This record gives sequence, structure tokens and C-alpha cells, in this order.
Amino acid sequence: MKNITFTPLHSSDIYKVEEMWLLLGGRIESVRRTGETRYRHEAIDRPLRVNGRRGDVPAKLLTLLNRVARLRAANDRLYGVQSIK
Repeated sequence: MKNITFTPLHSSDIYKVEEMWLLLGGRIESVRRTGETRYRHEAIDRPLRVNGRRGDVPAKLLTLLNRVARLRAANDRLYGVQSIK
């Protein structure tokens, strides 16, 4: 059987992180009049709020993205589950 390894994402490019978040099945919402951005995913219990005006990627967002990606990798076709949704 093939050994599957997970390589965490390290990026300072917010556009790359947001694209990866959407590919993993997450949603991105802009909070009106506050400048905040909310990141939601069905695998996490509470959405993450970050300052949408920042140009870099907050560490909490990278941690959450890697956690969701690791969860998705653990539930792939190898284990009989197609995806998280």
C-alpha cells in the first residue's frame, strides 16, 4: 500500500490561500462595513474572522487551512469516502 504524506501549506499570498480554501469546500464571506472576512467550512465548528484589509496571511488561517486539508486527505478514496462535501 502506498504511504500518503501531507505537506503543509506555507504561503504569504492571500489569493493562493483563498483559492485553496475554496478548493477544499470552504466559503469566504465579507462582513459588511467592518473590513473583516469570515472563513467557514463544515468541518470546523466556528468560523474564523480575520482582518480583510491585511495583505498577508494570518497564522490562524494557515493553521486552519492545513487542518482542513489534513482532514480531507485522511478521508479520501483510499478510505472509501469521496470527500467531505
